[in-house]
Amino acid sequence: MKRPFILAGIIGICVIITSIVLLMIFPGRAHRLPPGFFTPIIAFEFIQTPQEVLDLFGPVESEQHQELVKAMDLGNRIDFLYLVFYNAFLFVFCWKVSMITGRKVYLLGSLMACVILAGDFLENIQLLKITSRLDSGSFTPQLALLRIFTWQKWGGMVVAFLILLPYFLKGGILSRVIAACSVAAAVLSVLALTYRGIAHELFSLSVVVVFVLMISYSILYHQLERPAEG
Repeated sequence: MKRPFILAGIIGICVIITSIVLLMIFPGRAHRLPPGFFTPIIAFEFIQTPQEVLDLFGPVESEQHQELVKAMDLGNRIDFLYLVFYNAFLFVFCWKVSMITGRKVYLLGSLMACVILAGDFLENIQLLKITSRLDSGSFTPQLALLRIFTWQKWGGMVVAFLILLPYFLKGGILSRVIAACSVAAAVLSVLALTYRGIAHELFSLSVVVVFVLMISYSILYHQLERPAEG
């Protein structure tokens, strides 16, 4: 028995640990969230107008404002490490699928990991610039760039999942569950483009579920000496 995805699994464990750290650091509440949102960092990433940003963090002179900015900034700085971990996981996973199946098309998933990494990096830059300019309220250009880079990141994840979809459809129960969740994430991404709030929350949650399942798959998967699924 072989464990071809064990490297991806080890990186995945780092992803999970860092996710837990970020969960504890990012604020659980905000001054006022846009309608339909209940997770401050998700609301911040998909924020649209300057007024929504000001409502999210509250009055500049308030203690809550300072605490929110501090927590958001710390979380987004740690996210520079997190984005390396989860994209390294995705890169290695897709590369290994390509090696196992002999199909180079899965290397497109590795390429998408690079696209996602760039999007997340640039997204974090915009988020940090926005919080640094809350006093002046002058961050409209950053909001415009934020929309582009946020969807580059989240949309890139959906594309990577769909690239892997044929592989998972040919597997066992866990593989097919991952395939079903990947399709659900794709559907929710389309809904999030049309309906704000709860659609974004469900979409982001579906992406997290797919990653957790893929990490579990990486750790649990055993390849027989004969050719594996693909």
